[in-house]
Amino acid sequence: MFKKLLLLFLAALMLPHEASALIIDKDLGEVIVTVEGNKRTKPLYIESLVRRCLEKGGYKTWETVDGNALGQCIRNTKLFESIEVQVDKPVIHVKVSDRWTLIPIPSIYASNGKRSGGATVFESNFLGIGKTVGIGGSISTEGNTFNLMYFDPSIAFSDFTFNVMAFRSSTELRAYDRTTTLYGYDRVQKRFFLSPGYVTPFVSLSVSAGYADNTYSQLESFSVPGDYTAWTIGAKAAYHDSDYKLFYNDGFSANISWDKQVRRSDSDEHTATTTAGFEWDKLLFEKHALQLGLRGATQSDLHEGEVAMYGRSRGYRGIQPGGLWTRRIVAASVDYQIPVAKWGHGTVTVAPFADYGVYRPYFEGTGNNYASYGIGAYYFINLINLPGIGLTAGVNENFMGTFVAFQIGMGFN
Repeated sequence: MFKKLLLLFLAALMLPHEASALIIDKDLGEVIVTVEGNKRTKPLYIESLVRRCLEKGGYKTWETVDGNALGQCIRNTKLFESIEVQVDKPVIHVKVSDRWTLIPIPSIYASNGKRSGGATVFESNFLGIGKTVGIGGSISTEGNTFNLMYFDPSIAFSDFTFNVMAFRSSTELRAYDRTTTLYGYDRVQKRFFLSPGYVTPFVSLSVSAGYADNTYSQLESFSVPGDYTAWTIGAKAAYHDSDYKLFYNDGFSANISWDKQVRRSDSDEHTATTTAGFEWDKLLFEKHALQLGLRGATQSDLHEGEVAMYGRSRGYRGIQPGGLWTRRIVAASVDYQIPVAKWGHGTVTVAPFADYGVYRPYFEGTGNNYASYGIGAYYFINLINLPGIGLTAGVNENFMGTFVAFQIGMGFN
């Protein structure tokens, strides 16, 4: 105990304007962490990140500790504009510049007559300790949504996580074959779920429980699904070995999730859904980034009001929002990000892209595959924790034909 107090006292004398703390690493022993430059982030949280990043790095001796790798590991939280880490046994000095994280993040999308607009007041560094809270909503040509959420990535700085969300939407939903509406209805959905979990340096595991209340009304002359409520349980596993680089994530990540209804208010079968996704980003010459993605999903027999719907996002570009209905799908995407301008506050890129998908038709006599290709221009912002701004143009002959899409913030994906 005396030795620990002495180390902290010496650190305080040498670095009087910095916060310092003593942590214990199983291989390195006693480590003094000093923190400088933080305006909103609590030193205690940065110290916990250092502890986790030392564990992730697996350093056996002080000589192997990589300050750049530690800085990148901390940067992966997306909470800091810049990070510098210096290692001088037994001290690890961390100097950060906080991003502004309490912002109204817009959610704007417009393409071929489909429009949505809204915002989420989003704090991704709540209380200065990395918690996320959000409240938001949107209005679109198809309806409106409202949501509340809270995510704790490290309960009491431990390896346990917790996520909870409440959601309400009133939406006009349509299935398309090219630009022809095949079927549709209006749905009011209220959902709630909570999900505790556990994380390691590369793997995260979680379970979930949720409740949904679905009410349907007629759209045009189509038949109306029956109303119902349902309880669900689920599980998710994810692997993450990539580094955040503003306009791409250098490395590989994968996830798989499963959920199943365990109780319904009607007599229909309990639906089970399995989804999986893989992402691989690779830096090429002159800071060009190749981004590859593969996504898939399958559903068991289901109520016609709960079929999975796809569109708009990466892998499904050129499809009307929620316009592809199917019980089984595999979709691949390729993007080639080329930075064309860079400033302290952000980076502008252009990116050719291509998507291809195969699926099981939900409606007889319709297609079972699609291809989409085009080019996008994007602005990725460094000063604030905002997803970005993008303008894409392309062709998807099986759905929208020639399309142009504009996206901001949480509509950017």
